[in-house]
Amino acid sequence: MTPADFDRAELLSYLRTPRLDAHLSAMLDAALETMCAVIEPRTVWRVLPVERTEAGVKLGGLLLGGKDIAAHLTGCSEAVLLAATLSARVDSEIRRAELTDMTKALLYDAIAGAAIEHVCADLEKQLRAQLSYEFFTERFSAGYGDFPLTQQADLIQLLDAPRKIGLTVTPRMTLLPMKSVTAVIGLSHQPVLDARRYSCGNSCALCPFRDDCPGVRNE
Repeated sequence: MTPADFDRAELLSYLRTPRLDAHLSAMLDAALETMCAVIEPRTVWRVLPVERTEAGVKLGGLLLGGKDIAAHLTGCSEAVLLAATLSARVDSEIRRAELTDMTKALLYDAIAGAAIEHVCADLEKQLRAQLSYEFFTERFSAGYGDFPLTQQADLIQLLDAPRKIGLTVTPRMTLLPMKSVTAVIGLSHQPVLDARRYSCGNSCALCPFRDDCPGVRNE
């Protein structure tokens, strides 16, 4: 990735500020150069069958916990399980900055947050072009709703992510490298109702959880 790949307004939203003064703007430019030198995006994905059983929904034979992921995959015969990471060097740069300059660390963290989102978005574009499905749900990750974070280890093992992209998980279910994502995307030949509940940015009118979603908007 290069500094030109990043949208300034998006980075400001990650930093939770509408603008930066000249000094901080220059720091952001320098931070972009530093982070782009260490970001090494790696991804892995699999298309797996979705099976509904009395115990719950299974993905590639793995029983997924929680009602939200089951609702998310309603109408989907298959789903993509994916993982993406930026590299351990990104984590190292952020940790090093935290010891000496918290402003720089915050800038690094915002850049990395935007970068992993871009990596996932680019992967989704590739999947939409490559897979023979017309309808895709949004990404749904362990920790969303009642989809248990404790399933991270199962998900990365199903992808063989430790070997393929160097992605592991700690006993506390933290992904390493930390700037990493795992997610499930439902696939269907018929229109699907996206069940991602938090800050999805899509139409509330079509969401099956609109009645109890804390982020519902009036449309």
